Amino acid sequence: MHVHKMLFKASTVTCHHSCQRTIGCLLHIKHLTVVRCDGSSLVSITGSRILGHNFCRRMSTRQQDVIMNVFDRKAKRLHRERAALGLTGEDATVYDYIKDEFGYRLSDRICDIRRKFEVVVDLGCGRGHVTKNLYADMVDRVYQCELSPSLLSQAAISPDVPTFKVAVDEEFLPFKANSIDLMVSNLSLHWVNNLPGCLRQILQALKNDGVLIGSMFGSDTLHELRVSLQLAEQEREGGFAPHISPFTTVNDLGNLLTRSGFTMLTIDIDQLVVSYPSMFELMYDLKGMAENNCSWSRKSQLHRDSMIAAAAVYKEMYGNDKGIPASFQVINFIGWKPDPSQPKAAERGSGEVSLKDIDRIDLLTKKIQQIREEQTDLTKTDNTKQKSDPVKED
Repeated sequence: MHVHKMLFKASTVTCHHSCQRTIGCLLHIKHLTVVRCDGSSLVSITGSRILGHNFCRRMSTRQQDVIMNVFDRKAKRLHRERAALGLTGEDATVYDYIKDEFGYRLSDRICDIRRKFEVVVDLGCGRGHVTKNLYADMVDRVYQCELSPSLLSQAAISPDVPTFKVAVDEEFLPFKANSIDLMVSNLSLHWVNNLPGCLRQILQALKNDGVLIGSMFGSDTLHELRVSLQLAEQEREGGFAPHISPFTTVNDLGNLLTRSGFTMLTIDIDQLVVSYPSMFELMYDLKGMAENNCSWSRKSQLHRDSMIAAAAVYKEMYGNDKGIPASFQVINFIGWKPDPSQPKAAERGSGEVSLKDIDRIDLLTKKIQQIREEQTDLTKTDNTKQKSDPVKED
């Protein structure tokens, strides 16, 4: 393994089109250690621990902000590493049905923007759920960023878009300011401790009029499993610990994006319900997705009696003919970096229509209808004249 120190310099890495390319865009990655693995096309780029920490602190710390330390990021990295290897040696991609679905939906949202993006970063790319749906007429090049190197090595790529793989922690983004056109994140940011700081880092990395398009699990995700585990553990053990990680609410996410400096926000919710035979299959699939709990307050184990009781409670309270339902609330969001060319709200007092005239709307509607009827009558009259006086052919 050969290690090179980089500081504002371009480097030659392996491009996933079987050719060597000098990544000029690496000028927008700073304070990095590049790790090249012989015989592998994976290039791992991680930030210097001291420099990355200071960079994040300058980017995200405000007096009114309280940086929460809810998630064990080391445990989450291990979860993703194990998910990349497969739980029992089977094809690990069988657990990607939710992330594949919303990765496709995010790529469809990118298509709705009438612009070709030069530099795109897929933050928390997983197995390439978004990147594999991108095409050359949409983007010029893509950087797939993932916390787990093993999962990153399995990430699918687009067949006609140059793609580069970079191991990056979402909490310490190493990108230079004003260097990225589009940042996309699919079901990854809900595991970030300092979400306000992460959003500010993304905003600084984006170019003016750059856009962030993402999705993350909302607060109603897995509420059936949460309630069942709490009731069972309370009854069997006299108390309960959090087994489902806390998620962000829609209002909180909107406020965070606004406070971070994003404009022209678009936020909507998708509700997905998946049926499972029992609670145990649901928990097994969550482990395969690397979506198991990693909060610091989690218990090291869940007692057998409590699990059996929780499965019974789940089936009794929520069960149906298809088994048990599991709800996944996904918050989709789009935010733009401010730019003078963007449309802005009209200045106060510049309106030309008064709300006092709202009582005249019925009168105006009737006048418009009369004008349309008169235009229709004129058209019919003209057609009648043309039929009665046909043009003679020579």
